[in-house]
Order: sequence, then structure tokens, then C-alpha cells
Amino acid sequence: MVLLKREKGFDHPSISREEILMGASLEVLRELREKVDKLYLKIAELEKKIDERIPEKVVTERVFKEEIVDSEDIVRRITDSIKSITRPLIASKAQLSIVESRRIEKIISLLQEHGKLSSVQLSRMIGLSRTRCNEYFKKMEQLGLVEGVMVGKEKYYKLKE
Repeated sequence: MVLLKREKGFDHPSISREEILMGASLEVLRELREKVDKLYLKIAELEKKIDERIPEKVVTERVFKEEIVDSEDIVRRITDSIKSITRPLIASKAQLSIVESRRIEKIISLLQEHGKLSSVQLSRMIGLSRTRCNEYFKKMEQLGLVEGVMVGKEKYYKLKE
């Protein structure tokens, strides 16, 4: 129901109380809708950030694991280099001549480099007879420096751990 009401000298249609309350309610509902929409936008932004960060974390963990493997390899190579450069200590040097101790140190460094050697292989590397190399291996075995390992019919020697 529209009524005409005079206010301050102007004629305009008057609005009923119910229409005013309905208009106010609609305005409140519009404001609530805007706030709810803003909340949905914020939730969507947060979900997007979470989705972006989780793959970054997974990539970081994968990269971290790769770096650990790489660093272990680097440490192993460094220790191998140090072992090959440094002269090993022989506990019972008193039983050996200077020449024998130097040759044994050379044999130990070759074993560190190659892992295991036969008397024939060692003789080619250091220029001694196979028999003399076998004698050195036997002496080193008595000193507890190396141990013999049979591979087929061939005997190889490796450093004791």
C-alpha cells in the first residue's frame, strides 16, 4: 500500500513499515552474502597456498635425499683419496728392514686403490717377481695387515678390515 505523505514541502509516495523492514532485511542479506563470498575467496586462496607449498616440501625432501647421497659419495671419494696419499702405519716395523717396510707400504697403498690383488698382478705393478710378491703377501698376512681370498684357483689378497 502506497500512501502519499507530505514532508518538507515535497510530495512523494510513502512506504509502509513492512516494506521498509523488508528492504532493510534485503540489505542485511546482501551484506551477509558479500561477507560470505569474501570468506569463500579467502578459503580458496588458502587452499591454493597449501597446495603450492606441499609439492615444494616434497621436492625439497627429494632434493635433500639426493644431496645426502651425493655428499656420502663425496666423503667416500675424499677418504679414498686420503688413504691412497697417506702412508699406512705398520705396527711391527721393528721386524722389517727399511726396504721391506717401504715396499709393504707401497703394497698397502696399491691394495687401498685396487681392493684386492694377486701376486702376479702385484709383480707387474711394482716390478718384482711373482715369488717375491708372494713372500711379501705372506709376511703381511703374518703381521695381520692382509688376508687371502680364494677366487677360483687364484689367491688374491686384500687389506684386513
